[in-house]
Amino acid sequence: MNVLKISQKKRICFYFAVAIIMISCSTKSKSPEIVVQPLQMEVPAQMQSFSEELLSGEIADTKIHHHAFVGSSKHTITLTEGYIDMFIFIRGYGSLQSDTLKYNIEPESIAIPMGSTRRIHIEVPEGEPLHFLQFTKLLSTQDIEDLNNFPEENKYDLFFTRFADCEPYTEKIKSPNTTSRTVLPADIIPRVSLGTVEAMGPDEVGAHKHPMLDQLFLGLTDNEVVVHADSASTTFKQYELLHIPIGSSHWVSVDENKRMYYLWMDFFLTKEGQEWLKTHKPSNTDNNDYPQDEDAQ
Repeated sequence: MNVLKISQKKRICFYFAVAIIMISCSTKSKSPEIVVQPLQMEVPAQMQSFSEELLSGEIADTKIHHHAFVGSSKHTITLTEGYIDMFIFIRGYGSLQSDTLKYNIEPESIAIPMGSTRRIHIEVPEGEPLHFLQFTKLLSTQDIEDLNNFPEENKYDLFFTRFADCEPYTEKIKSPNTTSRTVLPADIIPRVSLGTVEAMGPDEVGAHKHPMLDQLFLGLTDNEVVVHADSASTTFKQYELLHIPIGSSHWVSVDENKRMYYLWMDFFLTKEGQEWLKTHKPSNTDNNDYPQDEDAQ
């Protein structure tokens, strides 16, 4: 009888130990998913235009579409009141017109119709198709109030700029070899800011967290890096859209002779969260007196 009891106790201890190991392994392997979606850069034959939705449901109140227009062609895009639309042009050429404003479209440029603008016109010449992303974001009551209260110098009928023309900045998590630019500063679109990061490898953007915002990366020309988030990692290449798991400790590494070149897009959960952008300091000033909050990186 004593032998049977001892055997049963050993069996219970064994199963308990196995359960502990399984729970431990499950906990260690659990990591946030890094969602990546490649853009379809080949327009189907015989089609003059192509559209696909990207990362559906990943960013609250925001729809993302990739469009491709084949030339020569003309297109009109109608905008919806109560929303803000951002157009990010990544490949190809064309022209953009809104009322009396007209700009030449080229790769790595951005356009944001604002004010009373309700439609834009895009013309594409013969040649390479024009590829661009359209972000359509619902404006909250607070967003609309903030838009009305922004300084006059921050108000545009049509915000348009090339990435290469944007102001560079520095940040402690990036090496001196990195070129970072602010593409869309704060307080032009409520709770949204954009910028680029560019460097040749070997290099990295150091680990940091920013739980006050949702962040996307868009891989630009020749980008070929690895993105890490907590214990997860994934390759990230040109013309891919990636969602950083919110609140994760994340960083980016690039190998020798590879290029790091992506657009980051910050969608802040609250207006107060934009204080994070103070960690970005213009390149022509001293960054040493500009500390970062490690819990809000």
